Amino acid sequence: MSQRVLVCGRLPDAGRDHFESAGLEVDHQPDRGAGSLADIIEPYAGVIIHSPHQVDVAALAAGSNLRVVGRAGVGVDNIDVDAATRHGVLVMNLPWGNTVTAAEHTIAMMMALARNIPQASAALRQGTWERGRYLGTEIKDKTLGIVGLGRIGREVARRARGMEMRVLGVDPILSPSVAADLGIELLELNELLPRVDFLTLHVPRTPETVGLIGEEALAAVKPGARIINCARGGLIDEAALLAALESGHVAGAACDVFATEPTDNTDLLAHERFIGTPHLGGATHEARRRVGEGICQQVADFLSSGKIRHAVNVRALPPEDQQKMLPYLALGERLGSFIGQCFSGIDSLEIETLGEINAYTLRPVVSRIVEGLLRTRTDAGERGGDFERVNVVNAMALARDHGLRVEHRRRDGDSGYSSLVRVTAHAESGVHTAAGTVFEHGGGDVADAEPQLRFVQIEDLPIELAPAGHLVVLANDDRPGVIGMLGAFLAERAINIADMRLGRDAEGGQAIAAVTVDQPLSLADRDELASRPGIRWLRAVSFGAAS
Repeated sequence: MSQRVLVCGRLPDAGRDHFESAGLEVDHQPDRGAGSLADIIEPYAGVIIHSPHQVDVAALAAGSNLRVVGRAGVGVDNIDVDAATRHGVLVMNLPWGNTVTAAEHTIAMMMALARNIPQASAALRQGTWERGRYLGTEIKDKTLGIVGLGRIGREVARRARGMEMRVLGVDPILSPSVAADLGIELLELNELLPRVDFLTLHVPRTPETVGLIGEEALAAVKPGARIINCARGGLIDEAALLAALESGHVAGAACDVFATEPTDNTDLLAHERFIGTPHLGGATHEARRRVGEGICQQVADFLSSGKIRHAVNVRALPPEDQQKMLPYLALGERLGSFIGQCFSGIDSLEIETLGEINAYTLRPVVSRIVEGLLRTRTDAGERGGDFERVNVVNAMALARDHGLRVEHRRRDGDSGYSSLVRVTAHAESGVHTAAGTVFEHGGGDVADAEPQLRFVQIEDLPIELAPAGHLVVLANDDRPGVIGMLGAFLAERAINIADMRLGRDAEGGQAIAAVTVDQPLSLADRDELASRPGIRWLRAVSFGAAS
């Protein structure tokens, strides 16, 4: 049965094509009204929404099949990202699709403020010719303050510099060297406000940024400054802004976004030095096409192949790294699953990576190891149903919630492999390890062969094992008869051996055996076999098909 995707609002033809090519069923509801999707979300694996639609706590609770929410745009304040993460739902946006469009709209609003264009045009349509009343100001040599220097903020800065403006900026992340290359002087907000002729906001709406420009900030701005907000509603205290306009301290303001949309703030809209537009920052034909097609492609890729791009609530692999790293994601999941199936009472994981893999983004690999481990807790019935929807999105959050400490270290040194991933678990029964690698060409001569996953250490003993199918894994005394007994035991129960791998530390010491069988052992057979002389511990482990 194909997975279903709900698209609220616009759906370009190319976007529909992406879903159909991926074998996904699309339900397009272009006239879906504003508000929560809780009443319709249940059957869908994926949802694409625009600004009016909300994926809130109720919608996430109702979305038992939901795997991904795509926001057709940049802002995700209409999605409860924290709740989505807890439910294992990936949240994606499209941060680049409307960058140019939003920057251009900001510049247009600034020019309209500087030259009183909407007011003069409205007066002219009413038959009034008043040149003196709408005397404007030049942009050249004025100072623009930009709060938030992400993609859009930087594009605004480039355009402002092209109009010979001085540009100041506030951003906690942008490096001074990058700012200098863009011709931006970085300051703190309280330093910037008294110096600007124009102030524009380009930050997301968060609890920290709501009301960022309030009464105190407005009092601090240079008298006669003009303020623009084409980012998110609620960043400016609208009541304080209206008061600043009425007092004349602020010469003008232009907003494309409002605290409540559609806005009912008629007093602000009616002020003669205020310009408002109905959330048009991303509203161009070009941007709508890019955003619509792009978010459909991202959602289709995730649902069909697991590829993650522009995720809000999980660290994704850069596109250029995905081909190289996808086998290591699969290896990580198998290592975590193996450790989780073999050992109980695990309270911490130490993950070490060695070799070429350390040149790449490794947080997704760590997340997959934790995901594989936590999935086994559902099968074991531990901690209720907390892990029923564990996946790469919520694995790390669930681990923190349940006191599982996870530490990752990049190690130097020669492991004997081009790359190695080692997992050490601290459990009730002691300290246990498993390590694996990826053989790029399966050890064969065919250059385009699929990468092969291999475990190469179990309990610090060397072994080469494909983590697939049903396994019987045992640590045993290295003495004659143990492996023979194992073979006879399985033969008596008509369980066929497909493969057997052995390792040991020294003659007569500790040994490890991993036997691939055609069918899993029953619990009774496992317990009986584990009680035989010479076996230190024995586990039955099952994996899906090899990657």
